[in-house]
Order: sequence, then structure tokens, then C-alpha cells
Amino acid sequence: MRGRGEAERVARLLGAWRTGAPAAAALRDALAELIDGGHLPSGRRMPGQRDLAGALGVARGTVARVYADLTADGRLAARHGSGTYVRGARGGGRPGEGRLASFDDGRPVTDLSSGALPGSELVAEVMPEVGRLLRRHLPDSGYHPAGLPELRQALAADFTGRGLPTGPDEIVITAGSQQAVWLIATALTGPGTRTLVEDPSYRGALEAFAGAGGRVQGVRFTPAGTDLGLLDGAAAAAGGAGLLYAQTALHNPTGVHTPAPHRRELAAIAARHGLLVVDDQSQADLAWHRSEPLPGLDRLADPARLLTVGTLSKLFWGGIRVGWVRGPREIVGRLVEVRRAVDLGSPVADQLAALLLLPRAAAQRAERRAFLLRQYADTEQVLRDVLPGWRWWPPAGGSGLWIDTGEDAVALSGRALEHGLRLTPGPAFSPHHSHRGHVRLPVWHPHSTLLDVARTLATLTEPREPREA
Repeated sequence: MRGRGEAERVARLLGAWRTGAPAAAALRDALAELIDGGHLPSGRRMPGQRDLAGALGVARGTVARVYADLTADGRLAARHGSGTYVRGARGGGRPGEGRLASFDDGRPVTDLSSGALPGSELVAEVMPEVGRLLRRHLPDSGYHPAGLPELRQALAADFTGRGLPTGPDEIVITAGSQQAVWLIATALTGPGTRTLVEDPSYRGALEAFAGAGGRVQGVRFTPAGTDLGLLDGAAAAAGGAGLLYAQTALHNPTGVHTPAPHRRELAAIAARHGLLVVDDQSQADLAWHRSEPLPGLDRLADPARLLTVGTLSKLFWGGIRVGWVRGPREIVGRLVEVRRAVDLGSPVADQLAALLLLPRAAAQRAERRAFLLRQYADTEQVLRDVLPGWRWWPPAGGSGLWIDTGEDAVALSGRALEHGLRLTPGPAFSPHHSHRGHVRLPVWHPHSTLLDVARTLATLTEPREPREA
């Protein structure tokens, strides 16, 4: 399973590698550009020939010839009994060069790989006031590894108002929720640890926990939430005292909100096995049918064993890199120490903007809710008309749909990229590279874009009988 997963990662990096040249020549050139561009770094083990051939839909002999050519020119090195490894770039390539850089230089690709929403006008409105507030901070160093004190106080008051008494020293400000999860993974997991995650789950979290070097184990996620029986068994098998990463408020990528009874039982299982719970509430503000943020584990789990992750990026704009972790003082202190070694704290201007935006959160939630409901209705109609064989779980919110395409979505994504469409297939959201038939499709694009995308994808899919969503 791991070998196939690595092969699929390389296949995604390759993208539309086929040209008019013979397959072996085209694949050799594409892999060479990945290596020279630093996208396959020195020392990385390459997928097995059979696995990569299966992921790319070519003969094993084709991959064998390519590996041999790249070994002969010094880009790869074969180690007897161990496999084939990247030896290094030829010609001094650096990350950002090579074929993947073309995605950033105006190449006409419609990017459907992310659910990130357009920014709110409120961000621009608060910027003049940010400038005025910033003058008060110029006399100090500008370094606040734990976060700007007034922003920590505001977030602590918000948690307290939601029924979870919190002090400023139980908050650390981060550069978005991605850094929050990375700090947790770096400080609290690593070799010899086991992290339980939902399957599927947020791909940024999977990368963070896997990168820390510990074992990451998936637990099946359903339209009702995490499979509690499997969670109980996995926690027991792990011997307790591990870490559970969950998204009970609003799940990415499925858009599911875990109901209160289910959340309560999940918290009980975590307590019984001594799990430290990371409740990622990054999507909680994107509810479609409620005016308040969707609730997570705040008043259900033991506060001494609970870390809550939040962000303003989903609600207001990804360009405001402000997230946070709420948790026990001792653990927050450990996160701050890791943060101190990385960047000494988030930009003061971003944190001041966050301070001004927080009181406007209710108004922005209402705007996002109306926008996403309209977009979902439009997307649903387009998919039913053009791709009637696709089905998805009805979301409680969020910016995308978790779609069962009914076919190999990894292969579909490869074909789509050749037609200028970038998709993220299901294995990217799984610690075990499962959900091969799924893609996550954002709903916020304009109608004309959605229609063009659906029509293009319809030409790339196998005909089948319509299925109910």
C-alpha cells in the first residue's frame, strides 16, 4: 500500500507528462525536470517500477528503461536490495525551476485542487485602522512568539464566552491553521508515537503528522462522523496515551458536522484511552444552515487533554495568516518554544487586522453562508445535468464537495490536467492512500467555470448509469 501511495504522489507531481514523444522519452524528460527542479529531492527513494508503472498506466519496462537512463546520467542511484534513490539535480537546479514552475507563470490551468475562498472586502476596510494601530507597536521589537497580547486576550474571551474558560496564556497565535497543526505535530509527535486521524482527513494535517516521523493511522469517517467502534479499537491497540486529530465541527474534505451525541461519545472514548485530542475547527465558521460557528468538542472533552485549532483564513481571507491553538498552559508553552525557533511570531500587522476583524465575524459568516448556499445550488444543478453519475455526501457547510466519481479518480485527475484542469484525487486525503474513486471539488467558482469544467470532465469519464446523490 505504501509503495502504491508513493507512486501516486510522484504521478501527481508529474501531472500532464505525456507529449508527442514516445512514452519512455517523455517520462524520462518529465522525471528529470522534477529532479532538477528540486521537487524530487536528493536522497528520496523512488517508487518501485511496478508501482509507478501502474500509477502512470504504462508498461513496467518503460519505467525500467527510464530509471536506467536517469541512473546513467547521474540523477538516480540504484542500491542493491534497497531500491532506487534520487542522487541529485544535474545542472544546479533549484526548487521553483523546471516544469512545475509553469503552473505559476500564467499557464492556463483551472485550479480545482483547493477549497480556499476569495477574500472579504472587510479585510481591505480595516487596513487603514491597522496602520494607525501599528504606530503604537513600533517602539517594541515586533517579536511575539506566543502572539500579540491583545489578540490572545480577545480570543481567550471568545473561548470563555463559548463556555470554555480560557486565559491568554492558554492561546498561541500561529501563521494560519496549517502552522498550528505543524507545531502540534512537531512538538508532540515523532518516531515511536502513533497519531489517529479520520480517513479521509485534511491533507495538510496528514503531511504534518507524517513529516514528524511517527505512525499515522486512519479511522474510517462516515456521514455521521468518525466510526466510534473502530476508533475505540484503534485507541486500545495503540495502548492509549496517543494523539487523536479530528474535525468534529466541520470536516474537511467531506463537509460533515459531527452530531452532539457522536461528539460526546468520541470525547468519552478519548478520555477512556488517555488520548490527547486535537479538535481542528478551522472550517467551523463556514456553516450553511446556522448563524453561529458549528460546535466541536469544547465543552465535551477534558480541557486538560484538548487542543483546539482555529483560523481567520477560511472566514475572511487566506492572505490573513492568523490562526491559533487553545490548550493547556504546559502544552501551549511547548508550542511557543517550537514557534520561537521557526519565525519568532506572526506579523504584527496581520494580528492587528485579525483583532479588528474578530468583531465582524458574525456579519462575515452571514455573507459567506449566503454565498456558499447559492454556489452549492448552482454546482449541484450543473453536476446533476452534466455528470449525473457522480454522488456526494450532503454537506453541512464548507467550500467543497467530497465526490464519488465511480471510477479511478487518480487516472481521471491525470487526464484532466492534460486538459488544463487541476484536481486533487481522494488518496491525497487519506493516510493509507484510499478513496481512489473520490475527488474534492470546490463549489465557489463562477457558473461559467463550473459548467466548462463539468463538460470537460464529462468527456473524460466512462459512461455509466445515473446514481442518486
